[in-house]
Amino acid sequence: MTKIRVLLVDDHPVVRMGIRRLLELEEQISVVGEAGSGEEALEQMDASAADVVMMDIRLPGIDGIETTRRLHAQHPDLKVIVLSSFGDEYLAKAVDAGANGYIMKTATQPELVHAVVQVANGQTPVDAKLIPNIFRQLGELSRMAGCRVLSDRQREILRLIANGVPSNEIAARLSMSHATLTRELRHVFDVLGVDDRAHAVAEASRRGLF
Repeated sequence: MTKIRVLLVDDHPVVRMGIRRLLELEEQISVVGEAGSGEEALEQMDASAADVVMMDIRLPGIDGIETTRRLHAQHPDLKVIVLSSFGDEYLAKAVDAGANGYIMKTATQPELVHAVVQVANGQTPVDAKLIPNIFRQLGELSRMAGCRVLSDRQREILRLIANGVPSNEIAARLSMSHATLTRELRHVFDVLGVDDRAHAVAEASRRGLF
């Protein structure tokens, strides 16, 4: 059986020792090296021939995010799992740097092993405790992205509503029928996630659409 070769990167020797013991309970995994800094990780990579790096974020010298970026530049096929104590605070930066997984240091032995096996098989493990918050953030990003699908005319309708212009005058100024105005307003409400004009104006103001 070909073992998954893992390089551990953490500036605390006791933490590295604990992770090593947990991982090596799994016969499929072999810890082939340890590094206490990003610089050491870069130096050891060639000698260790690791398949997977478990990377701490806070390191002396270059941090785990930058180390991940440099490792991927030198070894494009390398898999990196970020081990974090900070929730999803660094998730976006880690992914941007090339991380293939993001696991909390509170993970259990089966969770750590599963993450290593997953990432070695081309999957992207993310700590289950972070998933609800990730979905919340994705929802917020989706709503914000909706701002970009408002046409110039729809933005003008919002501006006129904010200025207290009645519907019949808005339709006249923009040379549209009342039915068209109603349809445009419904689209604006859907994009902004609101149900009426007052909330549409408030939400548009919060997003800086005026």
